[in-house]
Amino acid sequence: MGFGWTSKRAMATLQGKEPPMPHRRTCFEASPFAALEEGFTLLSSGPNPLALDGAGIEGLPDRPIPLAELRARLLHPSVPYAGRDAAIAVLIGRAQGLGGAWTAGLAGVLLPGMRRAVAPLAAACRSRQADLEAEMIAGLLAAVGECDPGRPRPAGFLCGRAYDAAKRLLRAELNERARSANELVSAEPPRPYGHPDFVLARAVAEGVVAGDDAELVGSTRLGDATLVEAAAERGLSYGTAERRRHRAEVALVAWIGSGSNGAEFVGNRAARAGSMGAGRPRQGHRGDQAAGISPNRNAHLNRGGACPSGTQ
Repeated sequence: MGFGWTSKRAMATLQGKEPPMPHRRTCFEASPFAALEEGFTLLSSGPNPLALDGAGIEGLPDRPIPLAELRARLLHPSVPYAGRDAAIAVLIGRAQGLGGAWTAGLAGVLLPGMRRAVAPLAAACRSRQADLEAEMIAGLLAAVGECDPGRPRPAGFLCGRAYDAAKRLLRAELNERARSANELVSAEPPRPYGHPDFVLARAVAEGVVAGDDAELVGSTRLGDATLVEAAAERGLSYGTAERRRHRAEVALVAWIGSGSNGAEFVGNRAARAGSMGAGRPRQGHRGDQAAGISPNRNAHLNRGGACPSGTQ
């Protein structure tokens, strides 16, 4: 079993065409995310760009909004969560009803979140990043048909499903490599997605924390940045950065301790998270132990734009 997705296959699927037979990727093939971004840019530009009418959606102007502009607006804190959910719900409805360009448009709007989510998976298998990206696109497309546009955090649901598809592919690849290295190995290899970096990526994909807040936690808790440096980099006051990080950590602790996807995602770490309720965490590392975070690893979260799902 190996990776067989290509950017051509991913884009053909988006366009409703029969994809070509899978094959091993070469270094000359374009990244599926790059191909998606290119197509999204074309759809969102020109004299007749694909646009969503912002009338009646909280935080958006009452006019047709090209999807590239819409994506940028949904990332801005001036648009409340309800407005973001409403805009994504409209896109999902059009993708389900019309398909084609609207499906590609929805995928393009969610692309920043998929980029952020794929980063820790790609870190575990750098040579297969492009195949992981293609599998995320395929997982997203499969989830669109199952998604109720009226559900809460629809962007988080779709990005989470896309992440799950790529994660399954990564596990299959690592299993194959383990068997190839030693035919006597019958046990499943350690799950790389139990690392705290992966917890943050999944939390963003699920809409538990904002992408920027996850990056703030990752850079100051897992990386070498101080909170003063992180605040200055983001143009925030120290107090604002501290409050944002604390709120994100509280949300992460609650998510992992709830026994939902977060608990399954980190495996045995979830059992240890409950012990934080009885004692005070170490000074300067509030919530780290509960989230299963090690202070000695750098976060792999993408420092680029966040996804609308990552702002919920």
